[in-house]
Amino acid sequence: MWNRVIRFVYFFYRPILMLFIVLDSAILGILVILFSYLNPHGNMAHYIGRFWCRLNLFLAGIAVSVEGEDFIKKNQPCIVMSNHQSHLDVWALNRYMPMQLRWVIKIELRKIPIFGLSCERTGNIFIDRENSREAQQSLKAAGEKIRKGTSVIIFPEGTRSPDGNLQTFKKGGFVIALEAGAPILPVTVVGGRKLLPKKSLKILPGRMKLIIHEPIPMDGYTNETKEKLMQRVRNVIGQGLM
Repeated sequence: MWNRVIRFVYFFYRPILMLFIVLDSAILGILVILFSYLNPHGNMAHYIGRFWCRLNLFLAGIAVSVEGEDFIKKNQPCIVMSNHQSHLDVWALNRYMPMQLRWVIKIELRKIPIFGLSCERTGNIFIDRENSREAQQSLKAAGEKIRKGTSVIIFPEGTRSPDGNLQTFKKGGFVIALEAGAPILPVTVVGGRKLLPKKSLKILPGRMKLIIHEPIPMDGYTNETKEKLMQRVRNVIGQGLM
């Protein structure tokens, strides 16, 4: 009964919520672009991005709990890998992972007004999956950021899962990890698909959870054993979905 009441109220609130998201995305996106000229490394703008995620989660009535924060090592750059079920995953990860992060994201998002430029100005890495040469350059840029001390985050599935099950992992993120010699920090995101499934804009209030797993060092892994590494990371992330 209570869930029906919430859904009824949210039916009328959702258009207002979408308007708020568009407005705060535009305003904060402009601020990010402006701050990026004062701080080219993007660290200051990153905090604006975290506030944007926090604000939108609050407006949407979504609470996020976190497990395993102790596995995050300060001053240890890594490549964060997470499953991907919903657009809400981005808000949850960006807000609740207590570290400077740069995203590896598809180049199509660069075309979104303000948002695309703000992502570029904060040092996020666009990857053109249709152009292997450009994709290789993007992967090298991501590895360079890690070597300079900034962590990178990627969805190894490449796109959102339509049914919640883990999809096949793509190799790009693992190439970055091996080239940079940086540990992989697996994260399982739970709950986003129920609140905002793929191909839908009907956000619902509710709860999400981030499960941070023990980092996986690159010791003993090479390009020849990359498949074993991919399977190990996939198994760890998948355990959180059980």
